[in-house]
Parts: sequence; C-alpha cells; structure tokens
Amino acid sequence: MIHWKMYNFRFQHDDTIYTFDSETSSYWVKADGTVTAYDPSISNDEYNNELKAGAVVYIWMIGINDTIIYGRELDELPACLAEIKRHAEGTPVIYIHNASYDFQFLRSVLDIREVFSRLIRKPMKFTANDCEFRCSYMLTRLSLETWGESLEYQKQVGKLDYTKLRSPLTDLTEDEMTYCEYDLLVMYAGLKKFREHYEEVKNIPLTQTGEVRRPVRDMFKKNMGYLKKITSLQPKTVNEYKRLRAVFAGGETHANRKYSTKILHDLGSFDKTSDYPYQMCAERFPMSRFAATTKDLRFLKPDTYAYIIEIVLNNIKVKTSNTYISRSHCQAVKKGKYDNGRILSAEMAAMCITEQDWMTIKEMYEIESYEVVAVFRSRKQYLPKQFIEYILELYGRKTTLKDVDGKEELYMQSKQFLNSLFGMSVTDIILPDISFKCGDWSKKEVTEEDVQNKLDDLQSHFFKNFLAYQWGVWVTAYARRELMQAVIHCDADEAYHDTDSCKVLNWRQYKEEYFDKQNQIMDEKLRKMCEYYSIDFDLTRPLKPNKKPAPLGYWDFEGYYESFKTLGAKKYAYINLYNENGTIKDKNKFIHVTVSGVPKKQAAELLPDLESFADGFTFDREKCGRKLLTYLDGTNQQVKLPDGYKVHHAYAANMRNNSYTLGLTDEYAAVIQEVNESKGILS
Repeated sequence: MIHWKMYNFRFQHDDTIYTFDSETSSYWVKADGTVTAYDPSISNDEYNNELKAGAVVYIWMIGINDTIIYGRELDELPACLAEIKRHAEGTPVIYIHNASYDFQFLRSVLDIREVFSRLIRKPMKFTANDCEFRCSYMLTRLSLETWGESLEYQKQVGKLDYTKLRSPLTDLTEDEMTYCEYDLLVMYAGLKKFREHYEEVKNIPLTQTGEVRRPVRDMFKKNMGYLKKITSLQPKTVNEYKRLRAVFAGGETHANRKYSTKILHDLGSFDKTSDYPYQMCAERFPMSRFAATTKDLRFLKPDTYAYIIEIVLNNIKVKTSNTYISRSHCQAVKKGKYDNGRILSAEMAAMCITEQDWMTIKEMYEIESYEVVAVFRSRKQYLPKQFIEYILELYGRKTTLKDVDGKEELYMQSKQFLNSLFGMSVTDIILPDISFKCGDWSKKEVTEEDVQNKLDDLQSHFFKNFLAYQWGVWVTAYARRELMQAVIHCDADEAYHDTDSCKVLNWRQYKEEYFDKQNQIMDEKLRKMCEYYSIDFDLTRPLKPNKKPAPLGYWDFEGYYESFKTLGAKKYAYINLYNENGTIKDKNKFIHVTVSGVPKKQAAELLPDLESFADGFTFDREKCGRKLLTYLDGTNQQVKLPDGYKVHHAYAANMRNNSYTLGLTDEYAAVIQEVNESKGILS
C-alpha cells in the first residue's frame, strides 16, 4: 500500500520497517608504517601524539522488517539501497541507532543531500540515495541494551570484542554474526511498537520530545482563543527574547564545601517526587507580556507577578555554608572568589534573575549595596487546565503501572512523556542553522535580524504556538527556590544537593521538623489549584501497585547512607543505602559511584574503598567503560591492514578506551583547605 503525504508536491513513504547498522574496527599507524589494533600497553600520550588513527567498516547490515541483509564492503551499500528502492512502495525510511557515528562512515559512499541537525555531527534525519535515514536514538534516548530489555529481542551484550582488528576479509564467528543480527532485531521490535501506535512509519516523531509534543499540540489546535493568547505571550522584540534567555537557569547541583572530600556517615537523602511536573501543577506562571515596572525591589509582589530583574550587586559575601550565585550565570564579576564555580564573595556581580532567585540570594548573601538596572513583570496564573490534567494523567499512569507485569511499555511511555513535558516547554524557540554541505559541517550563528524574523514569524503564524517559553523558565526557578529553602534550613548539616534531592546529616531531626511539614505545604498548594479548576485532588496522589499513595511533589525519604563522600557536583560515592527502619536496600555491601561520564557499574567495580575516591584517583582505561571518539574528516589512514585488505575510504570515526581521573581544581582545593583550617564557614 502506498501512503501519500501532501506538501506542495506528492511524496510517498514505504511503511516497511527498515533498519541499518554497521560494525567497525579502529586501528593505528606507527611511524614506521606498521598497523596495529588497540593495544593496552600503548600509553595515552603515544596514542595522542605518535600514532595516526584510522577505522574501517568490516560488516554492514540492513533489516527489512525482521529479515537481515549482510554486506562486507561498504562500497556495496549503494547498490543494495538502489535495489531496496526499486522494490519499495515509496521512499524507504531507514533507522540507524546513533546515526551520528555511522554517518561519518556513510558519507564516504552515499550521496548525502538534506541533513536536519540541531548540533554539529548529530544528524537527526538525512536523505541519501533516494532514501530517508532517521536516528532511533534521538527517538528513544535509550541504549540498544536498555531498549531491548522489554522487547521480544534483546541485545547480545558482550559477544563482540571491539579491540580486535577486523576487515571485510575477516571470517566472523556464529556468535559475532548473531550479535550483528540482534542489534537490528531489537530496533525492529521497538520500531514495530512505534508504528502500531502512530499507524504509519512516516508519522513516527523524530525525537522523544516530539512524541509528547503531538498530544499537547492536538489538545489545543482547535482552540483559536488559546492559540492567540499564547502567541501574545511570545517575545516580540530581540531584547525581550534576550531577557528570557538570560534569566533561564537549569537545575541546582552543588556540594557543601564544609563536607567536600570528607567521609560522612548516617547521611539521609530526601528526593522530590516528580519535581518539575509538581511545579507545573502547583505554581502560577507568567501569563501576560512582561512590561517595565518600578525598580524598587521592596514593592515586589511575587505571589501575583513574575519578575525579570537586571541587577548589579556590590561587595557581596556569602553568609551560609552553601553558595548559590553561579559565575557562569553572571554577565560580569569583579574580584570574585569562588566555591567550585559559585560566588563566595565579589566586589561586583551583574546578573539577570527571577524573583525566586532574588529571594534566595537575599537569604544567603550579605550585600553592601545594589543597583537595579531594570525590572519587568508579568501577571501570574495557573497553567491551562487541560495541560495540568494531562500532567496528572501521565503521573497517575506512571505511578500505578510501575513494576506491573504486561504494562511495562505503557509505564515507560508515561514516564518518558512526563519527563519530556518540561523539556518541551523550555526548548529554545530560536536555534542556530546547522548545515552539512559539500562534505563540511557548519554552524551559522544567529544574528539579531534572524531572531527578529523568527519572532515575527511566530506572531504571524499563531497555530505554531501552544506553549510559552517563559513557563519553562519559571519551572526551574520554582524548583531551585524550593530546593534552596531546604538547603538553607539544613545549612549546617546539608552535604550535597542536586536539582530535586537534598542529602543531610541529622536527618531524623530534619525529616520531622522540616521535610514532613513541607509536604503539607505541597498538599495545600495542589489543593488550591484543584479547587480553582475543579479537579479531583486525589489525582495528585495516585496509588502505587501496593495501594499506598504517591503524592505528587512530596519530599520522599530515599534512605540513609552508611558512608558517603563527594568531591563536588556530579561526583560522589557511597557504601550501602538503608531504609528508615534500618533494613538495607542493597543486596550486598557495595560501593556505588556517580561520576558524570563514567558508567556506574564499572566505576563501582574499580573503586576499592571510599578513601580512594579522591583527587588524582584514575579509573582504569581498560575497565571504566569510557570511550574517546576521534572524527577523521578526509584524514582516515588509507593503508593495507595486516590481513592484506586495503582501506580506501577517507572518512571514518576512530574509537578507543579512555580513562578518567578524579580531580579538584586548584581554586576549589584551596577553598576546601581554607574551610578545614578555619573549621567552619569562610571568613
């Protein structure tokens, strides 16, 4: 059956599920011309400075539904695509998992035309040889191993040694061929479910955020009054847009300098339940255009208005164990002293902040004086009722279906959709133009004229607008404020916080006197919203499969750690997490490690004890799971491999194992030393 999609011309898509994958070998060329596979005995310095990198595709596969076609020479691929196109009912849509990697090899043999990408080297979609290629990783945001866990096919983990040098001449074992086959079968099984949901392959969104964007857009597409209202909220001028971009900040993650590098015991961990969805339901958001107002900050009405404040602070100094103002979020800082990127003191700091940030800054810093450059305000109101009801519906499904046999797919979809709602609302409305032309990637920086043209386009096409960017800005602002209120309250005992979690000593005291009381406040806020919209309050506290309620936004007690140590943001390790009643959550005594960029399992296996989790500790290159990727743009080493195969493609991507060394900057180490010597807050 041929499916037609109407543009200004007819364009047809084949509804067969096509998938593509390849396996590659990386190699290195020594100064004497010798070609070697990856060798653990060669140092990083030698790899970086003395050897020339190369790579070759030794097998490629195309899946036509669950039938797999194999090819050994990449040069054979165009003929295979031509044959598929000849038999296809329209334009084949071919999915590649992690297309950014395979694209680098495919560009050597395919006639690549239109490329859609938001980042250089990260194509989401491209056309080549009369076929359309899409990236399935952008759709799922899951590794093939994770994607396959709930499917009829599962990835064959560990059956392929990537350090072995292979070529199209290499005989492959049955296990190696099965490994190649199952990568495509996992994709087929997963994409088949997407096709069932969206009815046709061409209807499947490009991204995970695009999945949730459709039902939200459909929710409002016939409500002309709503669409015009949202259009009126969009920034109309370049300066309005710049202010919104300047005031946006993400999640708050930091370690208390007083406890950094120390081993702590009996540390309690409190986590917010679906924090961003809670903020979207419970709080009020900017619902009118921002307009200039009085610069006198004594007259702010944060319950009624959202504020954008352009301010210069003079002679500031932190008065708590924790810090808040980020150096990177300031337009200018003079004579600043920093706590791992956060301002301890400064002669001057200029920034653009929300009223939520201002309340936190006043509580945490001594400020000699300040100059308000400008203040803009917007009247607050709850998000649209239909939108809140959809959030509660997703939260309810996620809660009630967790760990329920046969409902894994619906649970995962609800969880992903719920997580994507915030990302969808805060997606930048103006993005740079990323292009791939004549074999080169380029990024065209956005000019003020480009910004104004885009803003004018949004005003003239109101049907494109169904969410307001400023809503996402205030979601994180509210979440940061709520988190920092907890941090400030527990300041002397708070050790580490990250977006929606807070880890504190003396947790039993704080659980009763603070976190439990905050949960009552969460209920009150949600109840007010429900009364305003006539929504059943019970929808904010659905029942888990064990019939216990899971109130939205609550500070849940995750448990307490036997031992815990942090070296700063996104760097911590612990031994054993216990429930409140003292029963262990872990099956065995085990070190858990969270370090950005290092797989948790491998990191934990390599760390002998918490004392070793320190400045200078290196996670072994051969075991920690990190990879170093080098793109070879026309510089692929075209040599004869040891088995006689002649590499002749100029484009490739070389990959090898890479180590990771824990480190403290000199600046941060000095701050920690000063705290240790003063035995308290910095003077």
